[in-house]
Order: sequence, then structure tokens, then C-alpha cells
Amino acid sequence: MTNFDVQQLIESCRLTKCTDQMIKSLGQPENADIPVAEPCSEDEAAGILRHASGRGLAVIPMGSGNQLHIGENPRRVDFLLSSRQLTGIVEHSAGDLTITVRAGTPYSEIQTYLREHSQFIPIQPPAADDSTVGGLVATAASGPERILYGSWRDNVLGLRVVYPNGNVIRTGGKVVKNVAGYDMNKLFVGSYGSLGFISEITLRVRPYPKHKEILIAQSDRLKELTELAALVLASECIPSRLELSSNPAAGGYELAIGCDEVGSAASYQAERIRALAGTLGAAVEFTRLMNEPVEPYELQYRTRWKGLEPDSLLLRAACPIPDMTDRLSLFEKEASARNVSMEFAASLGVGTLRIRLRSTVPSALVETALRLRELSEERGGYLVVEYGEAPLKKEIGVWGTIQNGLSIMKGIKQTVDPACILSPGRYAGGL
Repeated sequence: MTNFDVQQLIESCRLTKCTDQMIKSLGQPENADIPVAEPCSEDEAAGILRHASGRGLAVIPMGSGNQLHIGENPRRVDFLLSSRQLTGIVEHSAGDLTITVRAGTPYSEIQTYLREHSQFIPIQPPAADDSTVGGLVATAASGPERILYGSWRDNVLGLRVVYPNGNVIRTGGKVVKNVAGYDMNKLFVGSYGSLGFISEITLRVRPYPKHKEILIAQSDRLKELTELAALVLASECIPSRLELSSNPAAGGYELAIGCDEVGSAASYQAERIRALAGTLGAAVEFTRLMNEPVEPYELQYRTRWKGLEPDSLLLRAACPIPDMTDRLSLFEKEASARNVSMEFAASLGVGTLRIRLRSTVPSALVETALRLRELSEERGGYLVVEYGEAPLKKEIGVWGTIQNGLSIMKGIKQTVDPACILSPGRYAGGL
């Protein structure tokens, strides 16, 4: 694939080159000269894919490019297809709590626009500030408020997707209560660009809370906070987040309990949680953040978990909620036994967690990650490598033994992309 091939097809198509970080994220040779096509319209994107399909060229769909490290290294790359020029708000129905945007629109711009209308997208994954909304949807990147607001799969109402053959399909609709036909949206959310190029997205938005609050419980004992979280889940409280994390700076652990209710309800929830801690006889210290201080705390969380560091692995795991306490304790023991530094953030009401392992000994990182995967999978969970140097990803394997729905996904991939030109090998099962 050459720049001339794409330029010959569409004269107005903007062409750039992969940055060094993009090349590294895709596991390609350092001196690789890989073009990035940036179509200015859905029609241009369709033409490029039709051209690529006819020639058997391997295409990697992307947004801003900051999540290309997720997934297996593709088997081959001829060029990247970016949505960065497909920007703008197509339609905002404030009364219906929906917004339709082009896939390359920066997530931060959409949030700024919605705040002017006292609304927001309630999903704040770590990479959100630097990502396009299409990239976040394609990777299904969720945040700590999933317990109340759900994930992208719960909030994407409709999509426009360009298939590898250049055909454009529309899934879902532009209303919250859409019961017509199969829910095709979920097929593309989290598909990592393996089935199509997302060009437009319709989202459910929420009223921005009149009062935002986070109650932070701190303790040196992991068990105290997991027991408190269990009591919160069993109570009448409605937390917007229930995030247990290690605290490398201060030592120990903290449990962040959010409340997106009116002030009086938030005050009641805070006092109720303090009372629940009292019934445990737990030595827990509380810090209460209200309104303005909440935003810096949320930014700190996103910054902490989006960083790509050398000599480290960034993992995403899940296990049944009742097993979270046991698994976290075992994870820490396994890491410590290999002199590997570990920090985590666990969404206790959902059963998912992020883990960062640090060590200057590559074999220790590999052994620890494989052992944590084994501990996750033996309870019906999973562990995925989100970031790691290419040799580490190859030795560990990004996806593990994920099998749920994989045979169905293979059939769909064969139907919509028989030549396997989109993100070849990046998805689970080598799809």
C-alpha cells in the first residue's frame, strides 16, 4: 500500500503518517512507513474501504490513535483509517436525552457542549480526555460509574457503520425506547474495529447532577473496605461509584463511594455509610468531597490509569462479585512473591478491575500476569493485557482463553469481512 494508492482514489483525502508511538503500539518494526488515511466524510471512508477490500489491503480503523495498544498486534498493516476528520454534533435532542455525533468528535468536546445544556455522558474511562468518542465505543472503555449508569453497550442507541465492502449500515435508532429488531449496536461496541468502521454514533445522555459527591473510606485493611462495600450494596444506598483501590502514595486502600443525588439525599447516604462502617467496628477514616473537588479527583483517577509506562503491564480483569475480596488478596500475594509491584482499582458492584504490574524483570511480569489470569479464569472470570511491550504481550497472550460468544463472532466476521482486511488478528481468537 502506498500513499499514492489512497490519494489516487480520493484526492481530498488527507494523508498523514503513523507516529512512532502508533507503530510501537501496533507492534510494527520501528522503521515502518505506515500511512494514515483521514477521510472527511462517510462516503470517502466507504470508498477507501471498498478500494482496500478489492486489493486485499489490511486496514486498522482508529480514532485519535491512543488506544492502538489494546488487543493483539495485527498480523499485517497496510494503512490506518482514522475518523479524526469526521467531527461534529449532528443532532442534539435535549428533551429526549439523546445526542448524535460523528465518530471522530473528541469526547471532551462533546462533554463541554453537553455541560452547557446541563447534561453529560456518564461514562468516564481513563483514556476519555484524549480520545474520540468512536474510539471509546470501539474499545468499550468504561469508567468507575458503570454501577449506576452502565457501559457503552447500555448507552449507545444507534450507529452508522461502514462495512469492509464499502456498504453503510445503520443500527438501532435515535430514541431511548427502541424495540425494533435485533440490538445490533452491541455487536460493534467493543469489536476493536474488526467488523466495520464506525462513522456516527447516537448516545443516551443524562441530566448533569445538581449535586455530585464522593465519600472516600480509607483503611490499612483490605477486608474492612470490602465488607463495607458489601453492606453498601445490600443497603438502600444508590452509589454512582463503588471503587476500591490501592493507594500507593498514602499506603493502604481506599473505597470511593459516589452519590449523584440532591444534596439532602447525598448527606443521608454519607451518614448511612458511616453508620454501616460503625456496625463493623472498622477503623475507617472518611473524607467527603462535594461538587467542585469531585472533578479533580475524577481527573486524577483517569490520569493514573491511562498512563503507558515502561517496565510495566496494564491489565483488565473480571470475576464474580462475591469472589472479588478473595481474588484481590491472592493477586497481591502472587505479585509480592515475585517482587512485582502491583496497584489496582476494582469496581466492586460490577466485578471488574484494573491492575498495573511493575518490574524491571520481564520474566517476573510474565509469570505474575499468567498466574493472575489463572486465578481469574478458575472462578469464571478473565484477564486481558491492555498494555505491555510487544514481546511481553506475545508471551502472555492478550486475551487468554476467552470463549464466550467467540464461535458466533467468527461466523459474523466471516460474513462481513471474508477477506479479513479489518484489524486482522487483533481481536480474541485471532479474528
